[in-house]
Amino acid sequence: MLQRPLMFTLLSFIITTHSSAQNLEDIFTEGKVSGNLRVFWYDGDRELRIDRTALTVGGILSYKTAPYEGFSGGVSLFSSNGITSLTKMPESGQTHNLNLDGSSINTLGEAYLQYSGYDTVVKYGRQRLDLPLSNDYYNRMLPNSFEALSCENRSIDHVTLKGAYITGWKYKGSDTFVSPTYSLGINRDIAVLGAIYSPAAAWKIELYDTYVRDVMNAPYLQIIDNAIWKSSEGTTFSGALQYLNEESVGDSAAGEVDTSLLGLRGTLTKGEWSLSALYTRIGAQSLLGTGGRYEKMGWGAFITYTDLQIDGESENAGAEAYGGTLTYRPSSTFEISAKYVHIDQNDARQSNPSSLTQNPRPDSDEVNIDATYQPYKEFRLRTRLATIDYESGSTSLYKNKAYDETNVRIIADYLF
Repeated sequence: MLQRPLMFTLLSFIITTHSSAQNLEDIFTEGKVSGNLRVFWYDGDRELRIDRTALTVGGILSYKTAPYEGFSGGVSLFSSNGITSLTKMPESGQTHNLNLDGSSINTLGEAYLQYSGYDTVVKYGRQRLDLPLSNDYYNRMLPNSFEALSCENRSIDHVTLKGAYITGWKYKGSDTFVSPTYSLGINRDIAVLGAIYSPAAAWKIELYDTYVRDVMNAPYLQIIDNAIWKSSEGTTFSGALQYLNEESVGDSAAGEVDTSLLGLRGTLTKGEWSLSALYTRIGAQSLLGTGGRYEKMGWGAFITYTDLQIDGESENAGAEAYGGTLTYRPSSTFEISAKYVHIDQNDARQSNPSSLTQNPRPDSDEVNIDATYQPYKEFRLRTRLATIDYESGSTSLYKNKAYDETNVRIIADYLF
């Protein structure tokens, strides 16, 4: 992992060698404080199992220095603290808003040195990333964080080039940075290269490659077109396609990997309404490096279009999922949506020891109702009612009962 003393030594060196005492004062006095203070209520009612419930407060408090000749630095405190006796329940940590044992999270989630110039941004240290398999996964109190060297360049018209070398990561529900491959008992870094081509506002093509030595190589393609068709009455059809391929390399520390993801999304929009159709198909093995594997190298959010976030079954070996989303936006301050997904699981593939499926599941149906109200730039309120129903008779693989769940989430944010 990155050596933090080295980062701060670099920052001190740049400041002291390039700035006078007056400039040093300006760097800090003209810096900016920002943050996202959050209150999160999570109540998961699980059939025949202890509920996972927690009321947490905290958020992110950030400070970034003013730039000097392109150089700047930043730090962010990540904090999540349980309050009331409800948070002391045995499985409060499984809300992923606290450490697994239910204790508070208070850690330096970001601490970086940044250079901006020549259409390029280079960042070194603890930071948040936005890459297909390494990203925020910010659907709880806190996001993921990474120890990395990252670079982004926009010197070519309509093209954004990205790269990152990741030596450590912190899961959103943890206060500890570890090797990206700690769960395999080895220490391997992640290298990512990517390009985004967007010749017009309506569409873009993304191409990335994620390489983990002795584990896997994973190229990813996504094509988004937000204006495939428009009618004279104002109806718009948009679509997206995603494809991910994962293959083992080197010592194959995670096992022999050869799997894929195919995802499709189509959306009709007219005025205040939109309707989306969603589809996912997974290859012969479960995906690695995504939200469904958070305990085993899940460096980012669920990548599939069909994920509704209670569980990651749409990333299991042989899974085929389809569903839809209906959204109503009566104003710029309010949005409500209803989402449904059905997942067909493949017993033959899940039962194969080489399928890398840690949690075989029966077929399932999930429904979410989400609402967002943001009357001011600084205040946002979000709610979710979600249910998942397992068809426990559809498979004999799941040795215990498949735990149906209904959960409620209420999230209040103050942004500054």
